[in-house]
Amino acid sequence: MKRLTLFLCLAVVVGALAVASYEGYGWIKRTNDSMAALSRQVDEASQLAQKEAAAVNAASARANEAATRAEMAASARNEAERQKQLADVQKQQAQTGQAQAEVAARQATEQANAARNELMALQKQREQELDHMQEALNRVVKTRRTPTGMVMVLTDATFKFDFDKADLKPKSREILSRIAGILLASKGYGLSVFGYTDDVGSAEYNKKLSVRRADAVRDYLVEAGIDPSIINASGYGKTNPLVKGATEAARAQNRRVEIALTDSEIHYTGETPGVTP
Repeated sequence: MKRLTLFLCLAVVVGALAVASYEGYGWIKRTNDSMAALSRQVDEASQLAQKEAAAVNAASARANEAATRAEMAASARNEAERQKQLADVQKQQAQTGQAQAEVAARQATEQANAARNELMALQKQREQELDHMQEALNRVVKTRRTPTGMVMVLTDATFKFDFDKADLKPKSREILSRIAGILLASKGYGLSVFGYTDDVGSAEYNKKLSVRRADAVRDYLVEAGIDPSIINASGYGKTNPLVKGATEAARAQNRRVEIALTDSEIHYTGETPGVTP
């Protein structure tokens, strides 16, 4: 009887332990399931948070990029405005410069016209003076006009030198005195004295003789009152004869002195036809 009671008691204890164990296992299982679910929820929430953070970062990057583009656009707009203002200033300056250039061009044209008119008036006046001078000189010596003045030709017929001499004869001095008197009444001319010989003798001999004769004429004009600074003399020997040939008549014409008168108030360009040094 006692053994049966003990057995029953043990059975009850074992049963109770079994029941307790079963309930504890269920609770542990439920707890573990809850923890697992909670862990999944935490992971999902973490992943969602990461996605949201990535989305926020992307949005922030897009916003920064948009802000950068906006700043660049604003800077470009400001630069364009500055360039426009600069272009406007340059345009205004160009217009002002063009206006000034047009005024300067008009003034230059007016000055050129005035200078041309003045030159034409001066040329006309000098032509008239030269006409009067030539008219007076033609009573003394043979003359011919050139583009820059005239040439007086003193031929052997009226202005004769002795053979191999450069001394001026009284008649030649008288002619030069009359020429000097006419020239002294006129201003603004330069004089060049050219000596020539005939073809008798060597080129070197005739060259030296022509220089001596040209110097003699120059020196006499200076003594007569002509400013020495406006006279120069040169000898050309038997070059540039007036007449071709070896006759005495031809040689007499080639033995000569020429005095070239050139206007020094009007500047000419080019050759001087008629002056034959």
